[in-house]
Amino acid sequence: MRNLRLGFTLLEVLLALLLITMGLLGLAGTLGPIAKLSGEGRAKGRIALVLESRLDLLRAELLRTAPACNPPTAGSLQHPDGIVESWSAAAPAGLIELRITAGIAGSQDTLVTRLPCP
Repeated sequence: MRNLRLGFTLLEVLLALLLITMGLLGLAGTLGPIAKLSGEGRAKGRIALVLESRLDLLRAELLRTAPACNPPTAGSLQHPDGIVESWSAAAPAGLIELRITAGIAGSQDTLVTRLPCP
C-alpha cells in the first residue's frame, strides 16, 4: 500500500515565508526614495508653472507698452506655498532680455529669454 502525503512540510512553509518576507522588505526599502523623488518632481513642476506664468505676465506687460520697447520693471514675489520668484529685464539693442528665477528650499531654476521689441 502506498503512503500518500498531502500538503506541505513545515520546512517548505518556513522557506516560502522567508522568501515572501525578503521580497516585502526589499519593496519597503524602495518606498522612501520613491516618495522623496515624487516630492522633488512635484516641486519642480510647480516651479516650472511659476516661471511660465511670470513669463506670460512680462510678455503681456511688454506688449502693453508697444511700440516704446521699455523693459518691464524688476520685482519679486513670495507665493503662499513657499516658492519665491524674482525677475529682471534689460533692453540691449532692440531686444528685451528677461531673467526669471523661481525656487523653493533646496531647488531653484532660472529662465533667461530674449524677446524682440514689439
